[in-house]
Amino acid sequence: MAVTTFEEGKEKIAAWLKENGHQVRTVDDQYSNFHFEIDYPLGTLKRQRIIQPKEYPGLVVLLNGVSIAPEHKDKLKGLSEEEKDKFYSDIRKDLMFAENSYDISEEQGIAQQIQFSYEFYFDVLGKTQLFKGLLFNHRTLMYIVTIFNDKFGLPALPDDKKATQTLQ
Repeated sequence: MAVTTFEEGKEKIAAWLKENGHQVRTVDDQYSNFHFEIDYPLGTLKRQRIIQPKEYPGLVVLLNGVSIAPEHKDKLKGLSEEEKDKFYSDIRKDLMFAENSYDISEEQGIAQQIQFSYEFYFDVLGKTQLFKGLLFNHRTLMYIVTIFNDKFGLPALPDDKKATQTLQ
C-alpha cells in the first residue's frame, strides 16, 4: 500500500530502522515533519539523517557528510589554483553520474565540508529504496575520504578517537 502522509512514512521508516537494529535519535526540527539521525553503517559512529521537510510534502531526504581534516585543508592551500581546479574537477567527474548529490562548501577555494544527499518521494518509499539511498550516501562519503587520503595522506586522529581505537 502506497504511503500518502508523512505520518505513514515516519511509521514505516522507523519500523524498518528498528527491525534492522539501528540506533535512532529523533531530532527536534521545526522545518521537518520528521527528522531521524541514525547509525549507518549499522553499529558504527557514522551518522546519517532521514528528513521529511515540511516545505516539500512527500519528499524524503537522506543526508550525511564529512568535514575536511585540517591537514588536508593545509595541503589544499599549498596547491596551485590549477592543481586545486584539477583535483575538484576530477571529483566532480567521478560523481557526475552518481545517484545521489553532493555539495562542497568552500572558503577561499578550500573545501571545508562535503554533504551528500539522496532524495525520493513517498510514491517509491520502500525498505529497499530507503537502504539503497543510505548505501549510496555512505559509498560517496567513503569515496571522498579515500580520494583525500590518497592525495594528501592519512590525517591524524583526534585523541578521543585514538583512545577508542586502542580500546577495541
